Amino acid sequence: MEAQEWRQELGNLVRGLFLSPEMEQFYSLKVTSERAKLYLCQLCHYVRERRNYWPQVAANCPEMEVKRRIMAHEYEELVEDDFSSMGHLDLVFRQGKELNLTPEEILSAPALPSTKAAVYGWWWIARNRPWQEALSASTIAEWINDDRLLGDIGGGNCSRLTKSWEHDLGFKRQQMPNFTAHSVADVKHSDMFLDVLERYVPNGTEAAVLNTAKESMEIHRAFFGGMAATMARLS
Repeated sequence: MEAQEWRQELGNLVRGLFLSPEMEQFYSLKVTSERAKLYLCQLCHYVRERRNYWPQVAANCPEMEVKRRIMAHEYEELVEDDFSSMGHLDLVFRQGKELNLTPEEILSAPALPSTKAAVYGWWWIARNRPWQEALSASTIAEWINDDRLLGDIGGGNCSRLTKSWEHDLGFKRQQMPNFTAHSVADVKHSDMFLDVLERYVPNGTEAAVLNTAKESMEIHRAFFGGMAATMARLS
C-alpha cells in the first residue's frame, strides 16, 4: 500500500474512535478542577509508558533507517524540541502547576484500573507483535491530535480539551502548554512513519497491520472510557 492509502485507512480508524460512545461521554463532561487533575495524572501514565513502547518497536525492528526514525521521535519526546527543553513530560508538569499540582503529586497519582489495563495492552503489542504491527499501534496514537483529520467532527483531543478548559475553567492558552504543543507536534508525528509503512509492510500483511492499529484504538476507548466513568463521579 502507498503512503496515501495508509493515511486513509488509519485515518478511518481514528475517526471511528472519536465517534465511539466512550469518547462522546468523555468530551460531554464539564471540566472541573478535580476532573482536570484526574486527566493530567492519567495522562502522565500515558506519556511515561509510551517511552517504553517505542523502544520495544525499535528493538524488534531490524531496519536501521527505521530505528533512527524512532530515536529521532523519542529524542523530541524525552529530551527537547520546539516546545520544551526538558521533554514532553515537562509540559504536563507545567500545565499541572496551573491546577496547583506539583510534579511529585502527578507522578505519584495512582493509575485507574482502566489505565493499567490499557498500558498492559499497548505494552504487549509493542513487545510481542511483528514490528510493523507494533509500529502502527504506536504511531496511530499521535493521530488523535491531528485536526486535519478530525476538524470536521470537532477536532483532535488537544484542540477539544483546549476549548473546554478555556470555557469551563477560564484558562488561557498559555496555561495549557501540553495541549497547545501537541496540537502542533502530533501533526508532524502523524506523518512521520507513513513512508515506513509503505516501504516495509510486506504485501499480504496489510490487513494484520491495520487490525493491530484498530486494536490500539480500541484500547484508547478503554483508556478514555475509564476516565470518563471516574470523572462522572467527581464534582
